[in-house]
Amino acid sequence: MSNPRLYRNYRRLNVREQRRNYQGPDSWAFSFHGIFKRRKTVLEGLMARASRVLERSSGLESAPASELADMAENLRPQFVRDEVPEEALIEGLACTSAAAFQVLGLRPHPVQVAGALALFQGCLAEMATGEGKTLVVALAAALRGLTRLPCHVVTANDYLAARDSADLAGYYRLFGLRAAAVTGEMAPEERQHAYDAEIVYTTPKEMLADFLRDRLIMGPPYDPTRRHLRIVAGLPERAQGVVMRGLHCAIIDEADSVLIDEAVTPLIISRPSRDKQLIEATVMARDWIAALRPGVDYEVDFQFRDIILPEATLRALDAAAEKLPPGWRNRDRLEEVLKTALIAREHYHSGIHYVIQEGKVGLIDEFTGRIMAHRTWQQGLHQAVEAKEGLEISPPNETAASMSFQRFFRCFPELSGLSGTAKESKGELWQIYHLPVLALPTNRPVRRIQHPTKIFGDAEQKWREVVSEIRRVHESGRPVLAGTRSVEASEELGRRLGQEGIPFRLLNAVRHGEEAEIIAQAGLAGCVTIATNMAGRGTDIKLGPGVAEAGGLHVIATERHESGRIDRQLSGRAGRQGDPGSARFILCLEDDLLKKHLPAPLRRMLGHRIQPEGQSSALLEGVYSLAQNSAERMATRARKRLLKEDNWLEENLAHGGIAPGK
Repeated sequence: MSNPRLYRNYRRLNVREQRRNYQGPDSWAFSFHGIFKRRKTVLEGLMARASRVLERSSGLESAPASELADMAENLRPQFVRDEVPEEALIEGLACTSAAAFQVLGLRPHPVQVAGALALFQGCLAEMATGEGKTLVVALAAALRGLTRLPCHVVTANDYLAARDSADLAGYYRLFGLRAAAVTGEMAPEERQHAYDAEIVYTTPKEMLADFLRDRLIMGPPYDPTRRHLRIVAGLPERAQGVVMRGLHCAIIDEADSVLIDEAVTPLIISRPSRDKQLIEATVMARDWIAALRPGVDYEVDFQFRDIILPEATLRALDAAAEKLPPGWRNRDRLEEVLKTALIAREHYHSGIHYVIQEGKVGLIDEFTGRIMAHRTWQQGLHQAVEAKEGLEISPPNETAASMSFQRFFRCFPELSGLSGTAKESKGELWQIYHLPVLALPTNRPVRRIQHPTKIFGDAEQKWREVVSEIRRVHESGRPVLAGTRSVEASEELGRRLGQEGIPFRLLNAVRHGEEAEIIAQAGLAGCVTIATNMAGRGTDIKLGPGVAEAGGLHVIATERHESGRIDRQLSGRAGRQGDPGSARFILCLEDDLLKKHLPAPLRRMLGHRIQPEGQSSALLEGVYSLAQNSAERMATRARKRLLKEDNWLEENLAHGGIAPGK
């Protein structure tokens, strides 16, 4: 390909084969390779190179902006190469660091520069909350942008994507680069213009949805070689309506959330179907199950979110099946519609798994606490929940295209990321995504105090203790952040604080509109903030005047999550950048984690041993760890099953198995 423009288009439109997954002895050898890639000396080397960068950068801080721009332009041919020379990388990062000081007034510290180096060489950098990950991403993205190939910065939500692209636009402009954001409400024309920028800030859901929609528009001839031949022949470069310009580089903020927690959840492009029979069957099933009793007519499996229907229950309802629409009258379809209705009743609850807004069911993201706009459950579950809530039942959707985040991000030639909590999943991140995890030190020593966990027998005792601790810390003048797992729990805690006359701010999926303002004030003296999981993702709580002297922010976690990483993320809100702070877990045996992953007889036995005033013991904390390990093993098995399916698709379908509707 002698024509540079054609080669550039070929590269832009190319989708690489997925990163290889090794099996058997090859997998063991690859694991050892991962250990080698994240060895201690690699981190030491990054810190040494960061010192060289900062030394060179200090001499460039007073240089005219035009000189920095020319320097970056002269280095550009080096960054187009597959292997960037060491000296060019040092010079390039020194240039972007000096520009950060000139344009943003921010002088990168050694850990930030080391983080940018880690991103550029395809690692996942673990950096503590408050270490300035936004600047780290900007330093690395500016270098990637020099290639003029698309660099996608994947953020936690639309607000952060819009904020960061706007705040950093002037910084990127110094190097002749354009930054843009792709957010949920943008029209296709706006999206296409944004994706044409060198640096694109967006969310994983928006990017994958656009990728799938583009594939549907292009149809079968989306192979890069075939598209290249179309360009040579003078045919249009893009199909009408295609918005993206290919996959090249992705830098993922909060990477563990995207690549681990949400990895197996497929993003589905769907279209309404006219399945009136499903709607009729759903309404009938809702009425039939009204008289069914748990433990008598059916068994509830909390661990696997399933329902077990005994033969006697099915026989009793066989006669009623004649009233079902024709396609639902056999035993298998009857069992399916009844189980779906019971799953909706027993396992999906308002305020925990969904909220009702304007007569519609809005799904709550389990890991972020946010409402997932335009998302629905499949296989009739969404309709069953609507029927349970007495809402108008929406038409079921049929799948036009789908893909999991796990499969999508394995297609990027250049992949890297950051997270405050990733080392627990370092083996999985290496095996699936070929990402070595490097845990970077904090710029300043951590001064956070982790208080002993308090465990109570029931929820009433727990909530009384939570309110008592909030009152005590609030009266001392320190700010408090109370983290909950669900909207329901956050509203319950808010009700109790209101009864006690304690002022508070509430941040959850229902009240997310004022998120930026609430987080900005959460570190002020005496401020009490209640937040669902969203408090730990993509936000920074800065201490107000006099708060550090009083002891800093105090975090109270009211439940443990199924992933220990999310617990660590929440605790990490306190004690950022060397600030003082403290954290405590206040739990009970009725928490969801134990209900799902600990046998009921064991919970009852432990309940008899816990004193009313609560207990702190290694034994009880070990029980929570066992339940958490059980949950994490289940999640890991689900991701491995998905990986096997991905490998099968890659081996048996054209173009790496990336096909609409698959």
